[in-house]
Amino acid sequence: MFILNVNNINSSKSQSENFEIKQQDEIQSAHWSCKSISIFTAHAWSGTDHYSFALVSDNISHDKYCINNCITYVIKKMQKKLPSLEEILFFSDGAASQFKQRYLIRNLARMSNNFSFLLSWHFFATSHAKGVVDGIGGTAVDFVNIAKSKTKVIIIDEITQEDIDKSTSELHSFFSNTASVKNMQKLHSITVLRQDTIECRLYDYSDEKWTVHF
Repeated sequence: MFILNVNNINSSKSQSENFEIKQQDEIQSAHWSCKSISIFTAHAWSGTDHYSFALVSDNISHDKYCINNCITYVIKKMQKKLPSLEEILFFSDGAASQFKQRYLIRNLARMSNNFSFLLSWHFFATSHAKGVVDGIGGTAVDFVNIAKSKTKVIIIDEITQEDIDKSTSELHSFFSNTASVKNMQKLHSITVLRQDTIECRLYDYSDEKWTVHF
């Protein structure tokens, strides 16, 4: 089993913003024409093993297809590093546009079946999700232009638009008939039971639970 803490596309100011590429000696007018990129950060640990990720993309939509690519990338990397891996516990903030939404939950069930892993997702309380992934994002933002050649501590890679377009074509029809999830914005714990079924709880320790069939 390993625990994976993921973060929304990160920036130097806010999780809802993108990172703006700046030139060291830019002229004043350049302030209004900066190119933006997005950075998806994650930190995984299993026992004493720790792995940090910063995935950079020109795509700044932060949509379900982009998130799918980022999560899939991390899972595949961890499969190679931990061949005996059987279970993954995800932790994240409750950003509705990226994580706390029915599309990600249904996709989690699909991934559980495809990778043959036990998967669950746990959401932090609002404004209580600061942690190691924020440090990863800050480091990647500070060194985004040179980090890949200068650091081996954080695994840095690119999620291309081609990758995201491929996810869109593969998953568009899959997402089109996704059922709503009861109390989506209130629940904090989701566990995949089968390819088309998830179990929901308001909190990890809640006795009350309900299932959703997709």
